[in-house]
Order: sequence, then structure tokens, then C-alpha cells
Amino acid sequence: MTSEDSHGPRHWMPFAPIVGSILAAIAWAVFILVYALFWSGRFNYFQDFIVTIVSLLVVGLLIALMWVVWGARRGWQGRWDSWQSD
Repeated sequence: MTSEDSHGPRHWMPFAPIVGSILAAIAWAVFILVYALFWSGRFNYFQDFIVTIVSLLVVGLLIALMWVVWGARRGWQGRWDSWQSD
């Protein structure tokens, strides 16, 4: 199996990572909204800021991991196909 078909080279659309990134951003916004409305009263501004930054870092790392896995699969697939054809 090659990386080209009768229509030329295949282009892998990043549908899953795009949808996952959008859903993660929406989930983060909902979390921050719920946090601000219901749970932030017990903390001071500095602690609220830390919760926001840490949650943003966690979501960012999850999104980055999702894109790395997607990119690695596409990169490994191309190498595997070229290795098999040799």
C-alpha cells in the first residue's frame, strides 16, 4: 500500500484533533465558568488565578498530546508504507 492513489498523494485531514481541540476548549470554558460561579468563593484571588492557570496548562497539554499522537501516527504510517515497498 502506497501513500499515493489514483488521485495523487493522500492528505490526512486532522478531523479528530480539530474536534477534540474545540471540545477541550469548550469544556475548559465551562469548567472555569462553573468554578467562578460556585467554587471560587472559598479562595482568594491568587488561588483563583492559580486554578485558572493550572487548568489551562492541563487542557493545553492534553490538546498538545492529542496533536502529537495524530502527527506521529501520520508520520509513522508514511514511513511504514515506504519501508514496506522497499
